[in-house]
Amino acid sequence: MVESNMNNNRRTFVAAIVAVAAGALATLTPLAVGVATFLSPLFRKHKNHHVRVALLSQVPDDGLPRYFPVLTDREDAWNRTPQQRVGAVYLVRSAGEAQPIAFTAKCPHAGCFIGTTSGADQFKCPCHTSTFRLDGSRVRGDEEVSPRDMDRLPLELRKINGENGLSVTEVWVEYIDFQTGHKQAIRTA
Repeated sequence: MVESNMNNNRRTFVAAIVAVAAGALATLTPLAVGVATFLSPLFRKHKNHHVRVALLSQVPDDGLPRYFPVLTDREDAWNRTPQQRVGAVYLVRSAGEAQPIAFTAKCPHAGCFIGTTSGADQFKCPCHTSTFRLDGSRVRGDEEVSPRDMDRLPLELRKINGENGLSVTEVWVEYIDFQTGHKQAIRTA
């Protein structure tokens, strides 16, 4: 009888251990999946932000700046919104140049959108009066309110075969958002 009671106690103990382990597994599995899903955006690779902003034919080689909005798919940790305006760029192509240069339209001082002066011979920030030459440099150097020159963006031209065998050249810009208020150009996260 004592031996039978011990066997029952052992079976009850093993059954209790198995029940606790199964309960823990049933509870921890969805919890672990939830934590992994919540943290997954931290481990995603950031994609390249090359954006088509214009056709080369829209940027004549007259040295005048042309303003183009930057539209791209916007993604945060869990949402994707297609074709949202994320900023703007100026493209300037000097006489005889095959490729324009690109500047972000955001002022390096406080993030206001930079405009052009009459005659388009300079860029001007409407918020704090910083003035920039068409090459992006500050007119008064370190005396300007802006801590640095306009932020230049990497640019590439891509030839695309269109309808009827005609090819067009597209202007693609690596759109980078820089932190404002710093002497150095620091990318935002």
